Amino acid sequence: MDKLGVRAVLEQIASYLQLQGENRFRVRAYRKAARAIANYSGNLADAVHTGDLATVKGVGDVTLDIVKELVATGRSEMFETLREQSSPGLVELLRVPGLGVAKVRLIHEKLDIDSLAELEEAARDGRIASLPRFGPKTAERILRGIAMLRRTSDLRLFHHALEEARIVQRALTQLAGVERVELAGSVRRRREVIRDLDFVVRHARGARDALVHRLGDAPDVTEFAGKQGAVTLSFAGGSVADVYLAEPETFGSTWVRATGAEAHWEQLMKLARERGVPLEGVAYPEEADLYAALGLAWIPPEMREGTGEIAVAAADRLPRLVEPRDMRGLLHCHTSYSDGNTTVLEWAESCRQAGYEWIGITDHSQSAPYAGGLAAADVPRQHAEIDAVNRQLDGFRVLKGVEADILPDGSLDYGQPLLDSFDFVIASVHSRFTMTEEEMTQRVLTAMDDPHMTILGHPTGRLLLSRDPYAIDLERVLAKAAAQGIAVEVNADPHRQDLDWRWVRRARDLGVNVSIGADAHSVGGMANVEIGLGIARKGWLEAGQVLNTRDAESFLAHARRRRETWAHAR
Repeated sequence: MDKLGVRAVLEQIASYLQLQGENRFRVRAYRKAARAIANYSGNLADAVHTGDLATVKGVGDVTLDIVKELVATGRSEMFETLREQSSPGLVELLRVPGLGVAKVRLIHEKLDIDSLAELEEAARDGRIASLPRFGPKTAERILRGIAMLRRTSDLRLFHHALEEARIVQRALTQLAGVERVELAGSVRRRREVIRDLDFVVRHARGARDALVHRLGDAPDVTEFAGKQGAVTLSFAGGSVADVYLAEPETFGSTWVRATGAEAHWEQLMKLARERGVPLEGVAYPEEADLYAALGLAWIPPEMREGTGEIAVAAADRLPRLVEPRDMRGLLHCHTSYSDGNTTVLEWAESCRQAGYEWIGITDHSQSAPYAGGLAAADVPRQHAEIDAVNRQLDGFRVLKGVEADILPDGSLDYGQPLLDSFDFVIASVHSRFTMTEEEMTQRVLTAMDDPHMTILGHPTGRLLLSRDPYAIDLERVLAKAAAQGIAVEVNADPHRQDLDWRWVRRARDLGVNVSIGADAHSVGGMANVEIGLGIARKGWLEAGQVLNTRDAESFLAHARRRRETWAHAR
């Protein structure tokens, strides 16, 4: 069993134990192990064999034994036992956003409900609203949660899909007759959530039929179906892949077609008809060959959504999208002063080793007790520690930042005197998500009047596949950000990816600067930056529009500018 399968089993075990009223620390241990397995960068089977997995933080003795059993046999005795003892319907109810264990238990005990269909009916007919501490609003939230669950049930977060895709890509590469395997589809375009995995396989001329048979017999393939232009494979781990087969002469055109959104390909065909350029029956070994035949520069995959990129390419005005090599600073990182598990020094050393020049530390502010918010009395101690690290390290700089809560009245947590002590401030909404659109918009607009705000953090509060964005008028927010010189964040946490790439492009058009925030709580969270870069590139951002590409002094100058303008106006 691969990492994704092991993670899923550990998470299911945690859910079963939760429903049985097991000690919360034991439940947390299984969820922690599931995250550790999901984030492990090496080969899981090799790590089990060598014993390296035992050294991975978050994997304890008990969970390690379960992982070993799963890798060796594909089964877990504990999981099977718990599944027999528990109603699978109740575990499904736990997936409904806003329904915790206590509520699920109460619903089951009082109404004998153990399926989504029964829950939906009870929420509609008033039985849920009549339960103690529930009421009509809870019933409405449950109905919205069920609708979201059904809408997203066949979708996966980008980072999970990418990991699956790379596993499948390696498996395809090992098949005899395969010369080259490339990712395509929505994964290559770096969409935030993914439904299908797509690949283009190059094979020798005349070898298609033999390769099709090999695909059907490939390891872990449980289902095999042919369709026009592709072969669909279902794997034991749950992955489903559309594999497009191409000879060397047609590889480039096949890859373009398999990558782009349908609108992108349709617009390419329209341009081809207008210019009398055939797209089929002509050799296009590489993607650039096809675009060149149409008089276009190669269009980056992230842009291929059919939203104007072809016209821009035709006018020779394609942006030079921001790249990893442009990134100089790491922003939005939490330490052990709040809900992170990394010290200031550990962050600094890890970032320097990764090639960054500076890091902006941003622990949660005091109004975030759920995240161990940094108490006002502890701020001087943290700042003294940052000063000490800066004296210790040559050629690297740690900046004093904070992720300050935007309180319901629009004020920033801590207040002016303490906020003055920070180099910069990320201001974020973490509470009262159910405000009306006008209330939430006014809350954020009011916060933007505070000259301490450098960056507006995760501007819509969404959690992909689990929580919709809160209601807010982003057009007004972005317009004010442009006027006030406030940057907006592309939060790179794979569960957020907030700001949405469509709004990133609107921010770009309005002249709003953007920061890419790792929202990292451990050193491993630095990998989130790759996801944030994908969203920035989908929003057509160039390096100059991203704060992380500046040196530390230029970034600090941006943060100081608003405060100095405000002080002068006073």
